[in-house]
Amino acid sequence: MVLTDFERKVLAEISKEKCWEHVERFVEMGEKLSGTPSNERAVDYVLDALKGCGVDARAQEFQAWLDFPKLFDAELVVLSPERRVIECLTLAQIKSTPSDGIESELVYVSGGGLADYEGKNVRNKITLVEFNRPPARPWKNYVAGIVKGAIGQIVIGYKGPIRVFNRGTVKSVWGNPTPETLDDIGRIPAVLVTGEDGQQLKRLLENEPVRVWMRAEGARGWARTRQPMATIRGREPKFVLLGSHLDAWGGAASCNAVGCASTLETARVLKRFQSRLRRGVELMWFQGHETGIMTGSTWYVDNHWDDLHGNCVAYINNDTPSMIDTSVYAASGDPVFKGFLEATVKELADEEGAPFKSEARYTPVKTGDQSFYGLGIPSGQVKMTYPPELEREVPFGGWWYHSDHDTIDKVDPETLHMANKAQILAVLRLCTLPLLPFKVAPAAAWMQDALEGINARAKGALDLSELVDKVKGFRKDAHELDGATGMLSEKCGDETEARRLEEEIQLINDGLLKICRVLNPVNYTLHGKYGQDHYGAEYIRPIPVLQPVTELASLNPDTSMYKALRTKLVRARNQVSDAIEDAAWFARYLAQIMENQ
Repeated sequence: MVLTDFERKVLAEISKEKCWEHVERFVEMGEKLSGTPSNERAVDYVLDALKGCGVDARAQEFQAWLDFPKLFDAELVVLSPERRVIECLTLAQIKSTPSDGIESELVYVSGGGLADYEGKNVRNKITLVEFNRPPARPWKNYVAGIVKGAIGQIVIGYKGPIRVFNRGTVKSVWGNPTPETLDDIGRIPAVLVTGEDGQQLKRLLENEPVRVWMRAEGARGWARTRQPMATIRGREPKFVLLGSHLDAWGGAASCNAVGCASTLETARVLKRFQSRLRRGVELMWFQGHETGIMTGSTWYVDNHWDDLHGNCVAYINNDTPSMIDTSVYAASGDPVFKGFLEATVKELADEEGAPFKSEARYTPVKTGDQSFYGLGIPSGQVKMTYPPELEREVPFGGWWYHSDHDTIDKVDPETLHMANKAQILAVLRLCTLPLLPFKVAPAAAWMQDALEGINARAKGALDLSELVDKVKGFRKDAHELDGATGMLSEKCGDETEARRLEEEIQLINDGLLKICRVLNPVNYTLHGKYGQDHYGAEYIRPIPVLQPVTELASLNPDTSMYKALRTKLVRARNQVSDAIEDAAWFARYLAQIMENQ
């Protein structure tokens, strides 16, 4: 694709100055946790800004499971081999310690993932984990407290040029809890120490056992919050969803004043060209992202299900689109439109003489506001990232992540403007192209690669060769479909021809979405279409329902556990088989429609 005159006109409308004014205002508000007065001021600011540019805006109020922790009221004392008081911070969504605290032996478990516990017994002990090593913080707490039986956790934060406390949450339950998951929320108390103090604890553990005492108090429960949202309608009911999270820790500049400001600027720009939009845009400023762990986006899914399921064509996550020194354009997404996103952003990067980074392979990740896997909505992100020489030096989010040091000097107007242009161009094309720019063959190839890997790890304990053959057939059907949609897309370049083919275009678009709705829940979720998986869970790997084949292959076939797990996996195999079969049917059906025209 080549930038059109219309697209250039839209890009020229983007204002670096207006967007930066929003950043400054958001940063001035400081920490904006959902349910607090500063967050309420931010909600009003978003609504006023939207109404000022003529965008239909509202704020829906709902009950969210949140936390208002007494951050610096926690205590940590090393009792032996020497007595030492260590400054610490309460992490959100913890189970409080008794008033007199807890005391136990300290055990270092590196990143705190399942494999890190091999050969270690932490039952009734306190674990020491590192924030800058996977998995995500909530899953560290889940594994320690629920799987391994620890009674407390100490998280080592980043080591920056100055002492820094990286705030955060240990709630692994995604969104508002249900009766089944209420007891899984922050099963054990957890505190965070600085990188410097964490290294001292590790050095103590190298020589002899370490015993610690800790006390921390959480303040979790239900609270009301308002979630800003805006609508720019297109000529048809279908729409693109752009979401950024409003609530934020600490200084909140890079996470997420820039994202919130960028979404506001996208609304202003696209509103000016609303008459040219075939599909509309829904813009969200999600609440409960931080202390509630995605309560806002999950509430949106649960309570706007029919509209999202029937009409949302794509979701773009706008979280930290740029920071200082991020000079490389990047795009990532679901294989069905990853190629489109990358081609769109690379085209802009090439025109500006800027570098572009391509993601080698898509891996589903249950972090950010990724609440849309089960719905089957293709999801992606467009942002600026670091050049290779800085990529390994800067930790995730920067050393200032979720701290008071996330100040306005950690972002800059130029890189944010670059991110804005790339993001708005991608959204604009998703809203204006007659035919959705989706390719099914890459998704089928991704699925084939995943199934072949899973079958190899099964080591014969569960034969998935028929499933691999079935996905190979689907891949051929998908390739034929992509060829047909490619030719149809070329015809749509002529407006008169596009109008003549309108009925066919609508049918093909609906069919492409149906394929996504069928495949994505099995490709990216364990809990399926209507549930939500745990935050940062290690089981969220390609086709999660079949991942336990590795465990099956390690068990004795004569044991009851082997037979029970194999039964479960046979049913999972059938679930995946049906999804492939249904998607292949739609692919053949759509290709046949276009062949008959």
